[in-house]
Order: sequence, then C-alpha cells, then structure tokens
Amino acid sequence: MISKTLTPEELRPVFETHLKEAFPPSELKPLAAMEDLRRKGVYDPLGFFDEEGELMGVLLLWKHRDGRYMLLDYFCVPAEKRGRGIGGRLLKALREHYPPETVFIGESEAPTGDPAADAIILRRLGFYERSGAVTLNYDNALFGVHFKTICWADPLPDEGEILRKHQEIYLEQFGPERYERFIQIPLKPGEAVKPVTDWVEE
Repeated sequence: MISKTLTPEELRPVFETHLKEAFPPSELKPLAAMEDLRRKGVYDPLGFFDEEGELMGVLLLWKHRDGRYMLLDYFCVPAEKRGRGIGGRLLKALREHYPPETVFIGESEAPTGDPAADAIILRRLGFYERSGAVTLNYDNALFGVHFKTICWADPLPDEGEILRKHQEIYLEQFGPERYERFIQIPLKPGEAVKPVTDWVEE
C-alpha cells in the first residue's frame, strides 16, 4: 500500500465524497478548519493507494507540536471497499509511515445505551482493539459528543502524559476560553456531556 500526503486539491473531493458519507455533521470539522491546521503545520491528511493508484482509505492526523504525539482525527475507508479487511491494513500502514516512537491517540464514539446504535459502536471499538489499540481509562467529549479514548504505542507511555498531550492539541487550536466551552478532556465520571454543537472557528 502506498501512502502520500494529499494536496488541498486532492483532499477536497475526498472530504465531499467519503468523509461526509462516513461522519455525521456533529463529528466532522469543516474543510476550511482542516486546511487552516495544515497551513499551521500541524495536520497530515494521508491517502493510501493500491499499486494501481486507487484510493483505499484516508487517515487525517492532527499533530502535537512535539511531533511525537498524533491525534487520529479521521479514519475512512470508501464505502464500496468496506468489509474486506482494508481498515486493519491501513492502521498497520499508518504506524509504518511514522517513526516507531510515535504515539497515536484516537477518539471512538462511546456506547450510548441504545442497543441498535451500540452494536455498531462496540464493533468499531473491537476493531480498534484487534488492531492493537488500548482503551484508556479516561473518556472525552468534544462539541457534545462522548468518546472513548484509545491509543496505539509501543511501549505505551504513562497515561497522565497521554492525557496532557491530548489536552494540549486542542488547547493549541482553541485557546483556554473556547476549550472550556466545547472540549471535555477528560470527561470525569458522572460529568454531564455539554450540548451538541458544530465545530467552531470563531
């Protein structure tokens, strides 16, 4: 599998076609926000292709300023290619794309109590665990959506350090005031999730 950083011109149709199909509006930041993060040097939109140049998937990563910690912002396999084991291959290719000391943080939707919705959510969490992810002991909530926190690393750093880097990625972008309004990292046990709101670029 061949990986490459997508140009703005390449990312735009991927966003409009694949990301909008795969993610609800409450979980998908605007393309303009992705492009702004890229201009700041903290965003890697990676496309993965087969030998014929056909897109197999995209992984968009938000980088901590230290360059070692990476937040897996979006992970998407085109709808027509799902169910073929491509997702696991992509996550393996992702870890091979970066230095071995890289720590990948992920956010996967938490169970809701709705059996129909939770069947999909639990399958997704199981997939990540089979790919080598560890589910951490703290949850998070972003713009009113509750997530479990997962991590790929070998060896796994101290969880307090992962939490701090996770917080700093968002603080760097939003600043303390907007972070306080929209971001809950960690989501403390029993803490209410804030109302759902769209990604904001005020």
